[in-house]
Amino acid sequence: MSKRRFYWEPEIISRMSTKAIEAKMKELVPGFSRNEFVTKTNLYISYEDLADEEYYPQAAYLDEDEDFIWMACDELWKRLVPERLSVEHVAKQFDTLLEQIFDAEDDENWKGFDRRIQEAVDLIYLYLVEPTPSGYKLLPDFFDRFCDETCYDFDDVVKHLIIGLMSTRQYDSVIDLAEVFGEALGDDELLACKASTLFTSGRKDEGIRCYEEIIARNPDDPLFVLNLGDLYLAEKDYAKAKTCYHKALELAEKARNQPGGLRFLRWVYQSLLELAVEMEDYREIAHYQQLLNSTEVKKVRRNDPCPCGSGKKYKKCCGRDVTATAQPLSFDRRLMERDLLALKQLVEDKKFESPEEANRYLDQLNRMGERLQWVPKTPLEKAQGFIFLALEAVGEERLVLVEEALKTSPDCADAYVLLAEEKAQSIGEAAKLYEAGVKAGERALGKKVFKKDAGHFWGVVETRPYMRARTGLAQCLWLLGKHQDAMHHYQELLRLNPNDNQGIRYLLGAALLETGQIRALQKLLRQYDEISAAWLYTHALVTYIKDGDNAKTRKRLMEALDYNPHVVPYLVGEKKLPAQLPQHIGSGDKDEAIIYAAEFGTGWHQTEGAIDWLISISGSVRGAWQADKKTAGIPEVFLRAFESEDKQHHPKKQTGDE
Repeated sequence: MSKRRFYWEPEIISRMSTKAIEAKMKELVPGFSRNEFVTKTNLYISYEDLADEEYYPQAAYLDEDEDFIWMACDELWKRLVPERLSVEHVAKQFDTLLEQIFDAEDDENWKGFDRRIQEAVDLIYLYLVEPTPSGYKLLPDFFDRFCDETCYDFDDVVKHLIIGLMSTRQYDSVIDLAEVFGEALGDDELLACKASTLFTSGRKDEGIRCYEEIIARNPDDPLFVLNLGDLYLAEKDYAKAKTCYHKALELAEKARNQPGGLRFLRWVYQSLLELAVEMEDYREIAHYQQLLNSTEVKKVRRNDPCPCGSGKKYKKCCGRDVTATAQPLSFDRRLMERDLLALKQLVEDKKFESPEEANRYLDQLNRMGERLQWVPKTPLEKAQGFIFLALEAVGEERLVLVEEALKTSPDCADAYVLLAEEKAQSIGEAAKLYEAGVKAGERALGKKVFKKDAGHFWGVVETRPYMRARTGLAQCLWLLGKHQDAMHHYQELLRLNPNDNQGIRYLLGAALLETGQIRALQKLLRQYDEISAAWLYTHALVTYIKDGDNAKTRKRLMEALDYNPHVVPYLVGEKKLPAQLPQHIGSGDKDEAIIYAAEFGTGWHQTEGAIDWLISISGSVRGAWQADKKTAGIPEVFLRAFESEDKQHHPKKQTGDE
């Protein structure tokens, strides 16, 4: 029986004395000297580079001793030069701090969280940047190597640290970090954090100048102009807010036919609506509410090519048996997927050699006023073409198109979704239709897609009908009292798509609260790091459940009250929920408060003492809670209100295929 080969491990070397390590190094590397090693560390930032360039070229070793040299350099550096760590040691220490930060968030150990955030920032100041007369400057060599060594995407990490620093009002550090890394990474979102912090911390003129520089670099992006307008609105400088919003509207209008353009346009409409509400300008309120509710969409005309791909005109094909007199409904977000499919088809057909070439081609189309057209080819794609037509139709015409889709392909999940929305006469009937949609989606996608694309499911346009069907099924199961089954579906939807473009986390969060699964709710709150009524008020309630009434829980609640004071009157019953929930919400507005109370109110009222505590802190008056009232429209409206591609998360770990 052959003897098992010996391998050196870092743990073995860490148990050796310094003299023993030095003796082994002298055996392998002629002339090795401890003092010379210390001197040479001043020439390097990496122990791996030190080993590769100074010791391996002159070493004589057997195969089993090859790894000893770099491991010894690692251990000796830590022992002999502890005041100046190598880049690998800094990266490892940084990763450990991040894990501790995330654990502190899980346990809501805010003192520990603040302490670890500060330690991570101190490490950055010590090793990645250096002070200069004009501010901090990045150490590029160390930083580049550090980014290779850390397990995390550093730009995500900085954003997470900045959020932590802002929560403790360490504005100077926020400004320094956002500036130095925003410049280094070319990340204008980080620089916008600097600009916003300058603006809100008493350095308004500097913040405005910073925003103007960012806007100048991004002349076609409405987002930064919109953000500046939000800052003016918070200060009630309505004239300047309006100027910014109108500029953002101009940019969003130009980009409305581009992928994601309609989403930006609706954000601007929402901001203008909030401004009109603040100014009590009822004509403007009606105007922008109408724009939000009925975004203009292009309807297939009688002489246009039929979307089914037959090559015939619409009036002589799918349009021959349906009336064209009905007006389309307000814009349905699902129609945006037709443009995404057209873009995907264009890229596949044109075989562009680079993203730049594709962008030049799209710019040319936009200048010519041409719109991308999606041409369905397979039976399933043709069925989806009927669904897009149905989404632009009303009444009987819509159902006729849905039936046509199912005749074309029984694997069209969206057809079952629309039948559940339009035709079902009971929750049980809707559940069966949604379940049929789930099965159809599974058949259409195949098992490989569920394995290959898990983790970014919504990013694959073809998966979205399945996701909608499964969401509808989960909501029906919840209403039928099958709570565990519903929550299982919610959790699986989040596993498939942790970016959560559908807003599933809000449905799951309300469900976990109502069923008393507080530990699972804590994990969910930690998973999605955001500032919203849903998260701030629920964080406050969970803290109260764990710790009762104390300074920490009151601080939590006051943060929620500061963000959206409209929530409390609806939670305590001082104001009644409307019969129909709002279709659109804004940050900190009454519509957001209504949505939150409708979804999470039952959980608050089931928690002993929670409402009394809420009243005592807020000074509100108790009313009659509408515990059994069925508010119309919760599922569809709630999901649409929160559907977005801009979601915040903890920094993600790097993987080898990124």
